[in-house]
Amino acid sequence: MARKIVLALAATALSSVVLVTAGSGVAHAVSFGVNQPGKVTCSPASGVWNGTISFTPPLFNGGGASTEVMIVKAALGNTASPCVGTTGIAALGSIAGKLTFSIAGSANNCATIFSGVALPAPVGKFKMTWTTPAGSNPTKWTQPSAFSVTGSAALSSITVKNGTVAGSFTPFANPKATLSDANWPGATGAVATGCASTGGLANLTLSTSTGKW
Repeated sequence: MARKIVLALAATALSSVVLVTAGSGVAHAVSFGVNQPGKVTCSPASGVWNGTISFTPPLFNGGGASTEVMIVKAALGNTASPCVGTTGIAALGSIAGKLTFSIAGSANNCATIFSGVALPAPVGKFKMTWTTPAGSNPTKWTQPSAFSVTGSAALSSITVKNGTVAGSFTPFANPKATLSDANWPGATGAVATGCASTGGLANLTLSTSTGKW
């Protein structure tokens, strides 16, 4: 009888080990997502951005700092209007990242940032994390090649392009994001009034932005 009990206990223990191992294998497999094919576009029409770009230190007319950090954080799309993939995939996600500029004596000068001319190449990276389709790998937008960043002289946008993308919706040779909102341009717009204020321009909203990866 004792021998039967020992054998029964051993069989139960072995079954438990098999189940734990199998369960661990399944969990491990799920941790590796899928690289979605094609390219994806997030825009006001399909995949509206909901977030901000912030400036540290704030931008001023005549700002004299030598370093400027721009941080982008936004949701991409919503259930009523997801981003659009070239393969017909509907995508929802978010973008987060930052760019650091070194421009001696004028890095936070509004006239420098919004000159209409490409700025000295910054150091930085972005990551697009996709919640839909479920299980999608993120899209990582990094250097090289060097990012090219241009703030429009009309105070209406900041364009980021070049770099390399990996993960979902890759490869794509020409990644690009145009950061903007309807309240940016004009003499009474958010850029001009923020740059002229005592506190400077610390952040801008992004609802008319477009990104292609």
